[in-house]
Amino acid sequence: MQLILASIIPILLGLLSGYCLGWLLPSRHTRHSARLLTPLIWLLLFFCGKEFGHVLSDSAVMGKTLITALVFAVLTTVLPWGLIAFWLRAPAAVSTAGQAGRPSGMHFFHALRDCLTALGMVAMGVIASHFALGWLDAISANQLLYLLIVLVGVDLVGLKLGSAWRSSEVMLLPVLVIIGSMAGGVLAAVFTGEGLWTSLALSSGFGWVTLSSILVSSQLGSHYGALAMLTDLFRELMAISMLYLLGARFSRETIGICGATALDATLPLIRQRCGTGCVSLALISGFVLTLASPVLIMLSLAVA
Repeated sequence: MQLILASIIPILLGLLSGYCLGWLLPSRHTRHSARLLTPLIWLLLFFCGKEFGHVLSDSAVMGKTLITALVFAVLTTVLPWGLIAFWLRAPAAVSTAGQAGRPSGMHFFHALRDCLTALGMVAMGVIASHFALGWLDAISANQLLYLLIVLVGVDLVGLKLGSAWRSSEVMLLPVLVIIGSMAGGVLAAVFTGEGLWTSLALSSGFGWVTLSSILVSSQLGSHYGALAMLTDLFRELMAISMLYLLGARFSRETIGICGATALDATLPLIRQRCGTGCVSLALISGFVLTLASPVLIMLSLAVA
């Protein structure tokens, strides 16, 4: 229990301090801080790649890690999709897919570009791990992670949810994502031979690449940190693909599989493909999953 509290409390304090800071700062400054999120995520991915360089540079280990990560990503995407489709079978009250307009190749290109950039930053970190660069060792990935969490807290001040949070369907969506992801993790444990609680930790990132990789690596080592990072990168890539292909028709399912990224990275594509009426759904789902992810990861790791 002490390990869980020691791991979760700094994250919650970071979110809370960022939220309080967001209330105190003028709106123009909070907008500037929001623009820092993407470059900071890329920088953090670079340092994750640097820390996991010896794992990702071993071709034999890398091949197995890629396959395992793909199994986790597929199962933790497919099962939440199916659970949402089964449980929320009635026409979506919040969906306004007709407002989404014609598919925009530019939106898809930008989303895909961001994912490829993230992979590129990881690759650069792997390359940098083979060189003696003393100044890089002075920067801690954990320090960057907490800075990112504070900025996320600042960004939460700008959430405009209106009365959407009162809808039982809207509040149910992230719960179904959590249940589906956990079920996917259990099934992945069967197929990959990983331990049950380790698999549940790997399934609890909900696409939040930097958080999951650092939390997992701090408890289980760099191999599992790299596995968590790749799992959530694959989840985000699949979510982007499904948004572009099926977002206008299956808005709730695609928003659900976006996980925590519905709060930031995939939100512009959600707005374009699912319609403006789905933005509140995406914000609430992403917000709940953003808060739940570190708690579920650390609870699972404490038992693993």
